[in-house]
Amino acid sequence: MASARVLNLTTKCYLKVRQAEGRIENCVSEWVVQGKSIRDLNLAQIVQRRSQAARQQEGMFYWVEVIGKDGKTKMVKKPIYAELPGLIFKPAPNAQASTRQSFALLKQANQFCQAHA
Repeated sequence: MASARVLNLTTKCYLKVRQAEGRIENCVSEWVVQGKSIRDLNLAQIVQRRSQAARQQEGMFYWVEVIGKDGKTKMVKKPIYAELPGLIFKPAPNAQASTRQSFALLKQANQFCQAHA
């Protein structure tokens, strides 16, 4: 069973297990002792791991190594949903208008604070 905290040997700081798993999924760190300690990767290793991950993501899923409740590691298939080729996000017109209105209000508040400071 994994401990509640994971030691980052590079920074000598403790992380939550989920944070460490997130760093490993983002190809920033790697396990030294599974579920106990991680180390940060250098820039060359990060580039290599991310290019490896990109090759794995050529299908519509990718594999992630996960520690189960019984402490054993297993490979889990995760869908790719964050990036779909050809899909462009266009916000609704009313959302854009409200964002622009809030920026105008922020600008007015900033000018008021600067005038009365």
